[in-house]
Amino acid sequence: MCNVVSKEFKAVVIRNSGLFKDYAHLVPEAAQAFLKQGHLVQNSSGLEVTLYEPKRGEDHLKGTFFTGYLVHEKAEMLPNGMEYIDAVHTYASIRGKTAEMGDLHSRLNGWLSENDRQQSINQYIIEVYYSAANEEEEAEVFIPIKD
Repeated sequence: MCNVVSKEFKAVVIRNSGLFKDYAHLVPEAAQAFLKQGHLVQNSSGLEVTLYEPKRGEDHLKGTFFTGYLVHEKAEMLPNGMEYIDAVHTYASIRGKTAEMGDLHSRLNGWLSENDRQQSINQYIIEVYYSAANEEEEAEVFIPIKD
């Protein structure tokens, strides 16, 4: 089920970049690399997050994305190579199993189209990951929408 929410995301992340077509393997690799240093993040909520620069057209081949943790508040000192992002916006969201990530994005984009809503290309697309003991990890996808 898709929802519209106004939300603030505070995160400590590492900046990455690559070709959009390679994100399927680049993003998980970057997330694993971040987790090796994740214990250094102060005020962590323990929730993993990825923020993506939206693709702005067919000629936009390379993008920037960030992997990290959501935090309760900004720390006074950030670990070396990490940065703080505070993203506040209105989003269309959907939650489901991480194995269905492509389907979640497709369903959310379909919902936007059916409801005459447009994605804002000036804000990050956000995915939050929820691990569950003895269960498959879930993710919530947030696509920024124009007000």
